[in-house]
Amino acid sequence: GGTVEKKMGGAVDAKASAVWDTETQEVHGGQTWRVCKNFVEDFSVTTNAFGAPKPAMDAAYAALGEIHHYPAADCGDAITALAEYMQWPAERLLIGNGASEFIDLCMRAGPPGKFKPGPYIAAYMEYNRAAIASGREVVGAFDDSQEDEVGVTVIIHPNSPTGDVMTLEALEQRVTKAKGIVVVDESFIPFHGPNWRDHSALTLVEKYPDTLIVLNSWTKLWSCPGLRLGSIACGTRWYKTFKKLQTPWSCNTVAQAFCTAAAKDRAYMEQTWRVLPGWKDRQNELLGKLGWIVNADSPSWVPWVFVDCGDADVAEKAAASAMAAGCPVRWCASFGAPRHLRLGVRSPEHQDVLYQAWARQFLTDAASVPAAVVVKSHTNGSS
Repeated sequence: GGTVEKKMGGAVDAKASAVWDTETQEVHGGQTWRVCKNFVEDFSVTTNAFGAPKPAMDAAYAALGEIHHYPAADCGDAITALAEYMQWPAERLLIGNGASEFIDLCMRAGPPGKFKPGPYIAAYMEYNRAAIASGREVVGAFDDSQEDEVGVTVIIHPNSPTGDVMTLEALEQRVTKAKGIVVVDESFIPFHGPNWRDHSALTLVEKYPDTLIVLNSWTKLWSCPGLRLGSIACGTRWYKTFKKLQTPWSCNTVAQAFCTAAAKDRAYMEQTWRVLPGWKDRQNELLGKLGWIVNADSPSWVPWVFVDCGDADVAEKAAASAMAAGCPVRWCASFGAPRHLRLGVRSPEHQDVLYQAWARQFLTDAASVPAAVVVKSHTNGSS
């Protein structure tokens, strides 16, 4: 992973990338804001634009008063609250130190064999890192000639960075054909709307308990990547395997308190479902005015935009310009897609700051933001 970025230099976020040991680690987003001298907003990550829920933040602050005690060993309150939110049995749900912990567990504990990512031109590279670290060979996303040798298949649902969403029918077909396990990363499916559960692979786990595993990073939905919070839902056999291998105390007191409160915050979710799709539609429209092509297959509820700038040099220059404007974006060279950028959905106010910087650089008339670009209303966020 990250080979293209290394070859091209990655000038924009070279300082941010320097925190990674690229021989042993995969370059990840979320570091550019640290080296952005005039920081305005971080478009390089796909966290919820509304920031962390206030009740969850209050609970986390209060939990600091208990850090002289060990955390609840069973994560009881947090798992109970999260299980209720997910409509999933608490006795088959584990929480831990972000999704990364469970990505590693799936690769280490999964059936022997190769690793195959989902059928997309680019996908989250942490799975590749974990697969290679656990001794697995990586099969090409579109290579169907080695299916019998694949031990772990991963479908990111919706896929990052492209934003494509596989139907449950198509996903189930892959599960039925799999010789090993299929891990479905649903870190973003709760953005879908109030009926997100109907579109979740959780609906299939009971049918395929020995094959299908659902993983979530809650740091995206609740905008808390600095806290680290992830979960894994699966059948009884895999639950026992993962619980046996999970590092003790991996979910700390503060994270547990945050999770318990966030999972109960319906108002925050209603705001997310109602507002963010309209913000994305507006962001798409602005990018289109630059002559760039957004992924039309990515629905409005997916909280980021995957855009083709037409040329790798243009994409790199756009990333540099965004950084200079205080609005870092994710240049997708590290995903193997150097013509593309990924932008987290952000508020219209911050969209305008970024658009003006790009308009000055890429539009000959330096057009201002058109008055016609307005925020559209979404009643349920499921468009």
